[in-house]
Amino acid sequence: MGYWLRRIRQGVVLLGFGALFGWLSVAIWQDIESGLPTGWHRAADVTMGVLSLVGFVRGWFWGRRTIRAKLADPPTPEQAWIRHRQARRGRGSANPDFGKRGGALLFFAPFFPPCVAWWIGSTFGTLLVRELPSEAGARKALNRT
Repeated sequence: MGYWLRRIRQGVVLLGFGALFGWLSVAIWQDIESGLPTGWHRAADVTMGVLSLVGFVRGWFWGRRTIRAKLADPPTPEQAWIRHRQARRGRGSANPDFGKRGGALLFFAPFFPPCVAWWIGSTFGTLLVRELPSEAGARKALNRT
C-alpha cells in the first residue's frame, strides 16, 4: 500500500474513533444532564461546550508542540524501529484492575466530553503534519550517507 494511502487510512480510522468517542461522550453527558434540575440544563450545556472547546484547542496545541519537539531531534531508523517494537510488545494485555476502578471512572464521567475533545485535538494536531518525526529521522539518515 502506498505511503499516502496509509496516512489517509490512518486519518480515516482515527476520525472514526473520534466520532465514536464523541458520540459516546455526548450520550453519557445527556444521560447525566437528564438528572439535573430543569433550570440548569442551559448552563450545564454551555459549560460543557466551553470546556470541550478549550479541551480541543489545548489538545491541538499540545499535539503540535509535541511534534515540533520531536521534529527538532528525530529518531534514527534504528531508534524508531526499537520504539515500534517496544510499543507493540505491550499490546494485547488486559488490565485486571479495571473492575476495581470502575466506580471512579463513573464518578468522572461528566468530564468525558472535554477529555474526548482533548484527545481529538491532540490526535489530529499530531496527525495532520507534513512529515512525522520517524520520517524526518530516516531522511536525515539517508542524507548523511
